Amino acid sequence: MISNKIIDELEEIVNKGLESGSIPVAKGNSIRIKHVVIRKSPKGYLVYNTKDNTQVARTMFKATAIAIAKNLANDKDIVSTATKLDNIMLKHYADAIFYKNTIKTTNDEFKKEIIETRLSIAIEETDRVRSTLNRYIFD
Repeated sequence: MISNKIIDELEEIVNKGLESGSIPVAKGNSIRIKHVVIRKSPKGYLVYNTKDNTQVARTMFKATAIAIAKNLANDKDIVSTATKLDNIMLKHYADAIFYKNTIKTTNDEFKKEIIETRLSIAIEETDRVRSTLNRYIFD
């Protein structure tokens, strides 16, 4: 039978090894990449720098928080750029929700066609911003 002390020591050794690399480690409601921690909150995702013990950013989307954390862990500051992208994606996401609701509730076919076009534009713009964030995450 393995004691809890041995398990705790093993977990501590693994965590120390992971801190030196930029591999994301998920534990509970947080994700750690080196010295940067992402926590889910009711108002979005909070990004903290544990070296300075400061909150770096608050984002609405997990992808933005991961992009910020990964780049901060590699000593690149993209907080303002990523925050702008997060706001753009939030705007198009909110538009898409509004357009979907309008399509569902309207009886006017002409209005429905126009809103469907606007919905497709909002979805395309959201995808464009997401692919930009993915470049910050995977490059």
